[in-house]
Amino acid sequence: MNVFDALNIMYREDTISDFLVNCFRDSSLFLREFLNRAEITTTENTHFSINERVGLGKGIGTPDIIICATTNNQVSFIVIENKMGAVEGKEQTNRYESLEAKTRIASRFNAEEENSEFYFIFLALDSTVRPKNSQFAFLNYSIFLHGDWQLHNKTLQYLMNDFQQKLHHFYEPLKQPYQSLECNEQMDNIQRKICWQTILHEKFYTYKEFLLDWGETGGSGRSNFLFLISKRNWKSSESFQDEGLLQTFNIHIDTYVNMLDSKEKQLKEIGVRFETFPYKPHRQINKLPNYEAFVKNKADFGQKLVDKSIQQGLPVKAKGSKLLVLSISVEADSIRETIENIKKHVLTMEKIIDEVVEEMKEVNILK
Repeated sequence: MNVFDALNIMYREDTISDFLVNCFRDSSLFLREFLNRAEITTTENTHFSINERVGLGKGIGTPDIIICATTNNQVSFIVIENKMGAVEGKEQTNRYESLEAKTRIASRFNAEEENSEFYFIFLALDSTVRPKNSQFAFLNYSIFLHGDWQLHNKTLQYLMNDFQQKLHHFYEPLKQPYQSLECNEQMDNIQRKICWQTILHEKFYTYKEFLLDWGETGGSGRSNFLFLISKRNWKSSESFQDEGLLQTFNIHIDTYVNMLDSKEKQLKEIGVRFETFPYKPHRQINKLPNYEAFVKNKADFGQKLVDKSIQQGLPVKAKGSKLLVLSISVEADSIRETIENIKKHVLTMEKIIDEVVEEMKEVNILK
């Protein structure tokens, strides 16, 4: 039996980070191969100090791995953030790359920030995520399926072989996401999420005016994958914290998949959200001035959207939830047909939302 299955540790970031740290410490060739994949060059004279979970204090956080690389008198720091299926924390990579973080890292290792070099690596199991900070080099765990990853310690080599086997099984169905979803292969939630994420992103990324975002949300007895489509003119120019709730808006077309239902193949509907900018749950804003006006604007927006959608022949249904103003039924017999119908509905709804937003701006309801 595969060790990573027996211990149920494949998606445990701290455990996998510890495993990598031990591999780095065991073999400089293994470490250099990893750094080469991030285009970080070292020499035979480079000395490495490898450190896991280095706490940098309030406001910065705790990077998974920090490598201090010393070549002669030159000190370099390599910050590695490891993600085993999770998304980046709020501003996580921006915090780790900040001047304050660099200063604290250098101080921790008795070095000067201005005399040190810094490199950043975002290592992710999910092939579709990217770090928010552009200074982070992106590496996918599939790198360990190609190349020479030899270790000296026999136990570590045995674990690496099992790890590579798990990675192969993880990535294989992702090569053909339509087929894997259609055939209902034995995939876990993360694999299913990546399949949906891949095909939705491929369908919409060429539309440069769209702002695409994705993630997960949960609640009592549910876990949904969200793929959100927005545009710059679908949100207020100023935050509601600065301008109040009276005219705030933040609109998304919302595609959501229930990750707990592995038998569900098609998406049955998509929705349209009307939120504050930036988004805050209603329980955090319902005591603020003009909350009732915000709720009325949401209802008016939803009704206008429903009326115009019906005129365009869209199969819509009004929604009264705290987020959704309407849903659009998606009829299809296959995954490919589902995605094509979603695209058709989104492009029609885009024009309707543009029209309604402009109408409400003209009478100074939205701003």
